[in-house]
Amino acid sequence: HNPKYEELFAPIYGPENPFQTQQMKANRNMLSGYVEKAHISEFQFENQRRTFASYGYAVDPST
Repeated sequence: HNPKYEELFAPIYGPENPFQTQQMKANRNMLSGYVEKAHISEFQFENQRRTFASYGYAVDPST
């Protein structure tokens, strides 16, 4: 029996786990967290990769 779209994406019913942390309750699309699309130029990527390989540091992308 193949489930229908409505069954797959229906809201989850049942009791909530009282031992879940806020991090465990967060929406995730991967096991390790949430991934979103990003764009970076190939030159900048290679520049930072080589800097990290040579010197052990790179620019913080969040700044």
